[in-house]
Amino acid sequence: MKIIIDGDCEAPLVLLDRYISFFGEVDPVKGIVKPENIHIGGKALVFKGSRGSTVGSYIIYALKYYGHRPACFIVKEAEPILISGCVLADIPLFIARDYDYLVQLVSSIRNGVVRHVRGEEYVEIKEL
Repeated sequence: MKIIIDGDCEAPLVLLDRYISFFGEVDPVKGIVKPENIHIGGKALVFKGSRGSTVGSYIIYALKYYGHRPACFIVKEAEPILISGCVLADIPLFIARDYDYLVQLVSSIRNGVVRHVRGEEYVEIKEL
């Protein structure tokens, strides 16, 4: 994985194998992704990337403000809105070098967790 924004992360994995529009699809007050009704606070969220409005950065920050900050994001591609939101909310951001393999791995384990310590050069994914 390529580390874009470094930081500590130890959390259960949640896979949403699609692009997310933070403005409209994420409720920062409840900390959920609306279409799937999945709570993302404290989770390591794996998704393709973000799309949509520049307001997305502020929605990501609002997740932190309302106490639902994800532990980290692991994406296929990171664009400026996602990166700036992660900087504002202090959310570690990683790019999966082989996203398709990561999706297969996460799908094949029941209770997957991700672990990364700030300053280390690797991101560990394991089953509990």
